[in-house]
Amino acid sequence: MEVPLLRYEDIVGTPAPHNDHYRTAKIRNRVEQALQFKAERTNTTKPNGLLSAQEVKDICQLTRSAGELMREVYEHYQLSMRGYHKILKVSRTIADLNGHDLIEEEDIAEAIGYRLGK
Repeated sequence: MEVPLLRYEDIVGTPAPHNDHYRTAKIRNRVEQALQFKAERTNTTKPNGLLSAQEVKDICQLTRSAGELMREVYEHYQLSMRGYHKILKVSRTIADLNGHDLIEEEDIAEAIGYRLGK
């Protein structure tokens, strides 16, 4: 008596429905929404990456918990002012994508992960 071979689906299960979260159109839409949010919040279209030191101070406002996290990271990693500003600029962009008026702790944490690879 011959034993039939198992189908691939029997071994690994049926594939999960495809999540199109990363489709180009969805990403484009999300970026456009973030740019609109930023424009309404700041009345400028200047990219966060090009903000001056004074603009970073004015635009990159943090929640209390985000400020505490940023202080810890600044002191622990002995960041330069340039490194500090880079994290804040990326955090501001992440906050815009998330629709946050103030930079929140999760925005800072994500930016730190990109910047410091931790």
